[in-house]
Amino acid sequence: MSTIKQFKIDIDKSKKLLLAAVVLFCISLSLANPVKGTESILISCLNRDKSVTVEQSTDESNIQNNFATNKNCLAVNTLAGLTNQSDPLDNNNQDVLINSNSALATLQENAFLNQTSPITFITQEPRSGLITYTVQENDTLSSIAASFGISTYTLLWANNLKEISIIRPGDELTVLPITGVLHRVKDGQTIGWIAKYYDAETEEIIAFNDLPANGTIQIGEKLIIPDGQIPAPVAPKATYVARTSYSGSGTGVSHSFPYGQCTWYASQKRIVPWSGHAKAWLANSRAYGYKTGTAPQAGAIIVTRESWYGHVGYVEAVKGNWVTFSEMNHLGWGVKSVRTIHINDSVIRGYIY
Repeated sequence: MSTIKQFKIDIDKSKKLLLAAVVLFCISLSLANPVKGTESILISCLNRDKSVTVEQSTDESNIQNNFATNKNCLAVNTLAGLTNQSDPLDNNNQDVLINSNSALATLQENAFLNQTSPITFITQEPRSGLITYTVQENDTLSSIAASFGISTYTLLWANNLKEISIIRPGDELTVLPITGVLHRVKDGQTIGWIAKYYDAETEEIIAFNDLPANGTIQIGEKLIIPDGQIPAPVAPKATYVARTSYSGSGTGVSHSFPYGQCTWYASQKRIVPWSGHAKAWLANSRAYGYKTGTAPQAGAIIVTRESWYGHVGYVEAVKGNWVTFSEMNHLGWGVKSVRTIHINDSVIRGYIY
């Protein structure tokens, strides 16, 4: 009786080895010549007097892209499940079914991931035109410039701003594609003159702006000057009117400041109820309800950063891009003088109106 049972076991093992070989052959055949539409793989495993059938259907693209990746998993698991059973008559031995289902589930998962994972293409083409940027909360001029890969001065020049200018959420700024200058062509200007004025290269201006080879430009045309620099303004010769003493009547109601200092002089020209060094005057004046800003105006107090204590003066006149103001202690203690500087001079911190 044991001989008959052993003979039956050998026959069952032979059947399973043959079935494994058929499965491997089917996998290879399906990879070499995938069938359009639906591809079905039937794995039938004899388990005592029952048969288990597992069917996996995929479309042509999933067969080509995913089935090849998992062919070894399916084949090895199936073969191992068929050959490693200690007793084919054991009802609890389900290796074939488990391994086959696992391999086929892997195929399904990979196919799903491939279908639901779109490919994102990021263009590396450089920007060549102007854009308008809307200022967001917590933005600064330097952070905006850095995010676009340009210098802060490029952003300032393109929008007629100064370092002390204030930007607010919702403001719109013109942003150049590269570090440089935006120039509008005026009558009589040539490409050579523009290049020299901004200390730039003629060939680069022509190439970047897609101009004719001879550099022909039109009045009113906007040009981007790569790596261009706004030339520093040439200030007119300052006019100084020096005195050893000051005979002004003063306001009579200002806070008391030490004689001979810039703060004393400014408080004689305007009512100054606050105290403190000149560098604190912008903040201190606002605390008293005074308005401040960055635009020069005759009769305003100008605040500069020309020393550790700061400096103040009295604006006498504004003409074009130049502001003239009187002051004390610029040339020496107790000495009044008058000078003219450009409205965009970096020493200017602001004005008190």
